[in-house]
Amino acid sequence: MKYLAALGIFALVLLPYASAMMTVEWHPEHPKKGSVVTVYATLGVNESHNVKLEYCVGTACFYPSMKYENGKWVGNFTMPAESVDITILVDGEPVWNGTITGEGKGNTPSFEIVAIIPAFIATLLIWKRKN
Repeated sequence: MKYLAALGIFALVLLPYASAMMTVEWHPEHPKKGSVVTVYATLGVNESHNVKLEYCVGTACFYPSMKYENGKWVGNFTMPAESVDITILVDGEPVWNGTITGEGKGNTPSFEIVAIIPAFIATLLIWKRKN
């Protein structure tokens, strides 16, 4: 029981440092479909490890290698869709995952909004004509 308590305290002490050691960013922040996305990862591991970038669209996944440059792991790919799920793999094990959302995704009105506005105006005109 003493060992379990010591392990728990050890984990609580090191947990804040573990998240600080790992940062992932990409440029451009909101890429267009077809543009090249460069991913930068600071992982706390050196070039002796096998680091890959996994990016998935639906069920199709691709695994470009990442290069160790100036203390960061760098990889790139061409944005295949408006939204891509990415995972950083170190020696085959996932250590970080996230989603890259393309430019304009979710920021523009959808077809339903464009169709509802004229329907609402037509309904008001018909109601006004009857009254």
